[in-house]
Amino acid sequence: MKPKLFYTAPNAKCGDIIPKYIDGKYQLFYLKHWLDRDAPDFVPGWHRMESKDLVHMGPETPIHVRGGTGDIVCRNGQWHLFACIFPEGKQYVTHYISKDGSLDSWEYQEADTFGPDGEIYHCSDWRDPRVVYREDLDEYWMFLAARANKLHSQTGCVGLCVSKDLKTWEYREPVYFPERFNGACECPDVFRMGDWYYLVFSSYTNLFGTYYVKCPVGETQWQIPKNHRLDARAFYAAKTAGHDMERYICGWNPTKDENIFGFWPDKFKGKDYRTWDWGGGMVVHRLIQQPDGDLGLVLPESKKALFTHSVPNSFSPVTEGWQESGGCWTAKTASSQQMLLMQQMPESCYIHLKIRSDGAHQAGVILQASEEMREGYYIYVEPEMNRLVFRSWLRMYEEGGKTFPYDIELEVPLRRPGDGVYHMEVVTEGTVGLVYVNSEAAMSFRMYDYQNRNLGLFSFGKAEFSQIEMREREYE
Repeated sequence: MKPKLFYTAPNAKCGDIIPKYIDGKYQLFYLKHWLDRDAPDFVPGWHRMESKDLVHMGPETPIHVRGGTGDIVCRNGQWHLFACIFPEGKQYVTHYISKDGSLDSWEYQEADTFGPDGEIYHCSDWRDPRVVYREDLDEYWMFLAARANKLHSQTGCVGLCVSKDLKTWEYREPVYFPERFNGACECPDVFRMGDWYYLVFSSYTNLFGTYYVKCPVGETQWQIPKNHRLDARAFYAAKTAGHDMERYICGWNPTKDENIFGFWPDKFKGKDYRTWDWGGGMVVHRLIQQPDGDLGLVLPESKKALFTHSVPNSFSPVTEGWQESGGCWTAKTASSQQMLLMQQMPESCYIHLKIRSDGAHQAGVILQASEEMREGYYIYVEPEMNRLVFRSWLRMYEEGGKTFPYDIELEVPLRRPGDGVYHMEVVTEGTVGLVYVNSEAAMSFRMYDYQNRNLGLFSFGKAEFSQIEMREREYE
């Protein structure tokens, strides 16, 4: 059976993922969101699977830990697991110890359960523990999604508790408290890469998504990177795992299937109009460092390697203004949009191209394009705005503009390259898609209403498209 590009189990979706790199393999613990809880194979709680390449997943094993996101840490040869529970509207951290040295059999340490202190931290939020051993201090630091006990509203923070034995915890001041977020900073993760420390967390207020800050080794002040978010709205609850300079970040791309929050429009045309759910397909990015210490997101080589079959290109200009030379297609008109239709997209495909902007206001690809190129999913760079944009077919209609009264649906900041060239890669599988640009920015998205249609190119202004390639997977 072919591995999925964006993992989901049958009758379920991926919730928060807790990836760990242990003995040369990735252990992926995750909150399994079952679609049918009456199914005969339903087992509540955390599940675990193993992978060497984050593509080929081992069988799932239920580990019978009930509760929200947490962490796994080894002390003196014994595994400890921390999670969180929410009894009667309260929030507590829970502690488990491995019964037999494995990662699948856990014993609840009820006496070790603890909540916020009510002094440094408000009692409303206390969850998603992440535990790091500080060898220099011989103590364990627990980072938590919390809220500072302040009188104003912007109290979301990453809390800190410290322990010598993983049983008794001392409350410390927040490790990160920007007085910006109206809710807890969820799923905190801390790691070192090269000469920098990074703190990753997710927020469901202000801008919805996964954020990070950075700090040079030897210093104490967190810095805001040029792009504060990793990916965009359709990527959440992301945590990292890896070794040395190889590190991956795992989050979920939400579905639009359940109307969990009751926000679907009363009248809607198709599924793309719907709002996001909680949980979906697993998305894995590889993290790299920019020269200034900022993080970049790139497509993992193990995922790119799945696409082995080249799809022959075909080009059919829909508008005037195109010029072809040596496999490069140039949009020559400065003051109008030029569109070009290509071949049909496979169910799962990899698309690569380079875009050289020559004053274009917008330039990119159209996925699942109709022949007249009225409908489809537009992914493009806007050099003047320094951003990568996703815009669906909804914006081609007055109804879409009324339903979504904003300029764009998804966006990611993007530095303007010195040579004006944007290196774009797109991968799709079913309704899920990802785009990467210049080993810097990534953006997850969904495409529900249109499938089995064509790829297109477009430019509003002058731009050159080169090294255009499409590949599909070999199905077993």
